[in-house]
Amino acid sequence: MLSSVYISGRLSEAVGENARIVEVDSPIPSTEGKFLVHRIPVICHMTRKSFFFVAPNGSLIVLKGRLESHPEWGLVVIDEIDEIYSTRSEVVKTVTQSE
Repeated sequence: MLSSVYISGRLSEAVGENARIVEVDSPIPSTEGKFLVHRIPVICHMTRKSFFFVAPNGSLIVLKGRLESHPEWGLVVIDEIDEIYSTRSEVVKTVTQSE
């Protein structure tokens, strides 16, 4: 069973207490010729002061995580390690989360 995933996209708004939406552009156009944007809820178990939560919307993120089922959102990704690049602060931060 697939449980480990890699995602690259943009950080979007916070949802819930410990999650943010990551927007991922589809590489394949829809039947109408438009490129869809997939919105994936990502749960991070770090403090709310971590860069995952304070980075501005639109910051680029690459993360490795695992798939889990959430009662409210359905399929979610649990962030295990990420790298975030924010053009506003021109900072790259890599975070490894230990459980």
